[in-house]
Amino acid sequence: MVQTEFDVSVVPQLVAAQPELVSPASFALGAATYAIGRGPGCNLVVRHPLVSRLHATVELRGARYTLVDMGSVNGTYVNGSRLAGAHQLSNNDQIGLGRSSPMLYFYDPDSTMLDAGVLSYDERTMSFLIGGARLDLSPMQFRLLRHLHQHAGTVCTRESCAAALWGRAYEPELDTSALDQALNSLRRKLRLQGLDGGMIETRRGQGYVLRI
Repeated sequence: MVQTEFDVSVVPQLVAAQPELVSPASFALGAATYAIGRGPGCNLVVRHPLVSRLHATVELRGARYTLVDMGSVNGTYVNGSRLAGAHQLSNNDQIGLGRSSPMLYFYDPDSTMLDAGVLSYDERTMSFLIGGARLDLSPMQFRLLRHLHQHAGTVCTRESCAAALWGRAYEPELDTSALDQALNSLRRKLRLQGLDGGMIETRRGQGYVLRI
């Protein structure tokens, strides 16, 4: 059932990437907990065989909405990465249900751009945090960001980045394009989490600098 009591221009929303599979196709968030799944009793019903009857929930925790997988068979994904725990949603997050490709988008029209200074690294858990929330990264994104973070404010050469990513010497003919793709992927991830993708600067002929 589509909600009508909230002004969708000022509240967070879940919007279907494939409207023909999701009912309703857009859903304004204004309460505490919403169920997502294939079952008819869910707030958002997703008609896809990879989606469990109760697949995931979106819960209001403090002032932010959090996505939680409910033990689904095929998993819940955010921005292409499978969730291992709860995920605090950020504006433009892409939510996959049963597969990594997006099934839903999360939009927060009142989101505030996070300052780059809130990016931190927890050595104990070996994870990056944004304002205390874990940043979901692919293994390659994590290795590259950790290398840049360890040398923040100084130039990391292509050779050192290649060693951090692949554990071997940099081979220009083989690695130039792959390294560019890895950096662009990391920048996109940071932008999706509300950070400035430009915090990773390219120094032509030298390498890359992380500004935090």
